[in-house]
Amino acid sequence: MKYIYGLNKSGQSIIKYLNLIKENYYCWDNNERTRNKLMKLDRNINLVKPENINLKSINELFVTPGVALNNNNLNFLKHNNIKFYRDLELYSRITKDKKIIAITGTNGKSTTTKLISDVLKKGKIKNFKGGNIGIPLLDFTKKNNEIKHHVIELSSFQLESFNVFKPFISVLLNIVPDHLDRYKNYEDYAFQKEKIIISNKNNYNIVCIDYKKNLEIYNRYKKKIIPISKDFLKYGIYFKDDYIVDNYFKIKKNIKLSSLSLSLFGTFNIENIMSAYVVSRILNIRTKDFIDVLAKFKGLPHRLENIYKNKKLQVINNSKATNLYATLNAILNYENIYLILGGSGKEKNFRKILNYHNKIIKIYLIGESTELIFQQLKNKIVCEKCENLETATTKFFFDIKRKKVFNTVLFSPACTSFDQFKNFEERGNVFKKIIRKHFNE
Repeated sequence: MKYIYGLNKSGQSIIKYLNLIKENYYCWDNNERTRNKLMKLDRNINLVKPENINLKSINELFVTPGVALNNNNLNFLKHNNIKFYRDLELYSRITKDKKIIAITGTNGKSTTTKLISDVLKKGKIKNFKGGNIGIPLLDFTKKNNEIKHHVIELSSFQLESFNVFKPFISVLLNIVPDHLDRYKNYEDYAFQKEKIIISNKNNYNIVCIDYKKNLEIYNRYKKKIIPISKDFLKYGIYFKDDYIVDNYFKIKKNIKLSSLSLSLFGTFNIENIMSAYVVSRILNIRTKDFIDVLAKFKGLPHRLENIYKNKKLQVINNSKATNLYATLNAILNYENIYLILGGSGKEKNFRKILNYHNKIIKIYLIGESTELIFQQLKNKIVCEKCENLETATTKFFFDIKRKKVFNTVLFSPACTSFDQFKNFEERGNVFKKIIRKHFNE
């Protein structure tokens, strides 16, 4: 019998699937509101606290990605030889006949997942898009179950525990420090990402080798990997002077990226684009269709989302930037920046922001990491402590009032949202609401 611990989207999707196939289960969530809400929706939901579980009846535990596998509430289950999994394991068992394109990386996963899904659609290949992008993996059973191709985004948490996962195409975008509050160290975090390549021995692997950890992985599995890079590759796909140069599939004509959509703005999107290009080649999708998707691509909310622009100012919502490297990549693309930074920090060192002091006019600090970041940056960049987003917004509007040059307000927190918000989506929506309210007045 299965036990589901954590009843967010992922846990609920497992329950719906088990109800569909009429398989019994136990489940639990520590949040009372979540439990009450689910009981209203399903009177037959089988809620049992971990300490009240009949250990003899349980052989598998499915833990939501939001809960660490070493959570103290679950330790006694591990001691009783109950196997711990994420939703990826159950999903993999029932998708053995599917062609799965799996994407992971520290940054850019969601954009790449949507981009690849859009390229497949343009090439008339129906596909299910899901995973960490916000649509639970097991939700494919509610859609057209006959769809052969799946495009899924996987977090490091989802990759932590599985037995049977065998993707058709694996994409590893980048590995930089993240989630160090959940892992022993950076090496441990990087190893979870590497599992997307380890699991795929017989099919296609795409790896961006512009990062130290990625290059180490490429050197370990070189014969099984299609490398992509912003630097020259004799045997791979690389980017040069606005062109994709293909030295892997031996395409003689280079592909010029002359009409990218605004949603693909930024040098960090190059690896996302090249990954989608390689997938298009593997699936024999026409280059014309690939280029057409790039020109019309509509990005996801909260990823360098331009929410206001006039002759003097643009306001960028990058609430999805929950780690330092995502924020550094964002800063690279702008000048005269008023930066809103902070939240619940996953890391303790923000000093790399000092390398971009010439781009940043002022930083507005919010959330529980305020004092830590302030002490690290205050001597080189003007920083102001703000209680929350509304205060920060009021202050930057006052500061930019008399500025004559074109300015960018960049909301790119480099921290998670959990100190003040439910998630990065809520945080980004609150920011957008504040900006709209200001300009409507």
